[in-house]
Amino acid sequence: MRKWTRGAVCALLVGSMIGCDNFLEGEGLTTDPNNPSVATRDQLLVSVQLVQFVFQTGDMARHAGMWVQQFAGVGNQTVSRDQYQLSEGDIQNWPDVYGGGGLLDIRAIRGEAEAEGDVAFAGVSKVLEGLVMGTAASIWGDIPYSQAVSGESKPALDPQEEVYADVQAVLDDAILDLNAGTASGSLRANDMVYDGDLDKWIEAANTLKARFYIHWAQVQDKPEAAVACGGDCASAALAAAQNGISSPANDFRTYHTTAGAHENIWYQWEIERAAQIRAGRFFVELLKDRSDPRLTEYFAPAAGGNVVGGAPATPAPGLSWLSSTRGAANFRQPLVTYQENQLIMAEANYRLGNEPAALENLNNARAAAGLDDLSGLSGEDLFNEIMIEKYIALFQNIEVWNDYKRTCVLDAFGFEPVAPRRVPGRLFYPNSERITNPNILDPQSQDQRNANDPGICTASQIGEA
Repeated sequence: MRKWTRGAVCALLVGSMIGCDNFLEGEGLTTDPNNPSVATRDQLLVSVQLVQFVFQTGDMARHAGMWVQQFAGVGNQTVSRDQYQLSEGDIQNWPDVYGGGGLLDIRAIRGEAEAEGDVAFAGVSKVLEGLVMGTAASIWGDIPYSQAVSGESKPALDPQEEVYADVQAVLDDAILDLNAGTASGSLRANDMVYDGDLDKWIEAANTLKARFYIHWAQVQDKPEAAVACGGDCASAALAAAQNGISSPANDFRTYHTTAGAHENIWYQWEIERAAQIRAGRFFVELLKDRSDPRLTEYFAPAAGGNVVGGAPATPAPGLSWLSSTRGAANFRQPLVTYQENQLIMAEANYRLGNEPAALENLNNARAAAGLDDLSGLSGEDLFNEIMIEKYIALFQNIEVWNDYKRTCVLDAFGFEPVAPRRVPGRLFYPNSERITNPNILDPQSQDQRNANDPGICTASQIGEA
């Protein structure tokens, strides 16, 4: 498949100077023994952004969308993935977290920027680190972090709650740096998200803080939540979100062009693997039942002029694919948004007993989608509406899976997992890392859910049932 693979990104952008396929094996990961040049912070920033665009919108986003039935897997291996048949060799995003374009290069950017006194450049790298490591902890739970770039070849797995706490600290540092710094010309030239606008990076950092705090809101009485968010997770999320993304114009989006290998990852998937993923019937029917105009913003009509969704893991002709907007080569995929920020505030306010404020936040998110205000909602009906709006607004985002795992709110709208298996509660660690790191257990010994998963819904198993 033609895409921004780790190798392609490195070869294209930094002259093969980044060791993109290696994990945590000490010195030399950002050098080429045949070329003594060292990648500059500018080159590394571009590489990190592109690799993380792939991580956030590639395999994981497709699988998350299938598991919560925004999409249906209808061809080749997507059929089995849509039935939650996963092994430790299937989804291989681990190098995106730690290798070339991941944590190793992010820390290299930070080191060079700090050595040169460029706190703004360092701050941007820390926001990217928060995004990467917070996402990884949401997917795998316990992961290497404190020893990840220490030269330790067999890094320990830090508990998920400690990773979240460390991510919050990194994002706090990022905000301090960004407030204190000034965007250099090199940052403006190589920042593909915000063109060096530090105020927007600060807002994104705060929304990420809110995202990772709200991940613990359902279990904030657990001891782990006291580590991850101080125990009052809803209050922490609300405080961060109040300084978060303030308008849709400030959304954190990927960057794509129509040039070969730089296109939107979903566009590339369809070009190379046509008709393997299509619109999901549950999602399509939900949008139709709600007369939601995003139906045709998200999907193109099939034959006959109607948007048609397919059942999970059920090959069928005549199903809809993405619209000409969402499926365009140069579509900038939203990763962290104003709507998410408002809906985090809505959930936090609801959990804190402030339903009028929660409804106002919900309506702010709806207004951004061109929808009318809602009124008269309270109690469980209000909470369900907040979460279903978030499910719709965060189309194609990994967060839709994370939200389902912790709230199972889709069940109230008729969602049914593909029997007899259950929606994955987390991913296996990849076998390539298990065989080199004795701290990673065999698949049958790994936890089925992460610490922030309350286990109240169907997301209770990983791999094959």
